[in-house]
Amino acid sequence: MKTVESACWCKICGITSPEDASAVVGLGVDSIGLNFYKKSPRFITNEKAIDIVSSAENCFKVALFVDPTTEEVENVLNEVDIDGLQFHGDESKEFCEGFGKQYIKAIKIDGDSSYGALEDYHPGAWAILVDSYVQGLAGGTGKTFDWESWPKEVGRRLILSGGLTAENVAAGIRSTKPFGVDVSSGVEGVHKGIKNIELVEKFMQEIQIA
Repeated sequence: MKTVESACWCKICGITSPEDASAVVGLGVDSIGLNFYKKSPRFITNEKAIDIVSSAENCFKVALFVDPTTEEVENVLNEVDIDGLQFHGDESKEFCEGFGKQYIKAIKIDGDSSYGALEDYHPGAWAILVDSYVQGLAGGTGKTFDWESWPKEVGRRLILSGGLTAENVAAGIRSTKPFGVDVSSGVEGVHKGIKNIELVEKFMQEIQIA
């Protein structure tokens, strides 16, 4: 996966159309996320994913799952040109490492959570995505968590997620100094899964000045 010297690494998750993929890649995002979790409003089929990745040749394409079976992951990898994986459920490290792809593992944080286990959490993961905990939701919550509790000394790539918008991403980066940021609902309009490209552009501008 690409690393960025001058600015935060950035992934726009929940891309659902080739048009959105082409637009956000044109704005300089490092990665896009394609959601294969069937309960998500941003779920896409393999057929649609094939069209999307063909419009996003110059960025890292990540397939997102929540407690999938081996067959479900392999089905996507066999049909779609995916660069990496992202897991948002209770998947074991052995499961996540079993597909020969770099992967991001999400961890959900609430007000009482401890970061003490992060050094040893999925040691084979390319990065850990720190997301907000909302009961019943696997991600895309639109909710922030207490950035003051962000771990300062963890020697891992940590990606800030959860409730990020163009209005707060610069503050989030200054507060947590993450390796990267991940946004989905925060750059959408009234329709989930449809990105507001003006919001994406503003989001990217805020990253640059953080």
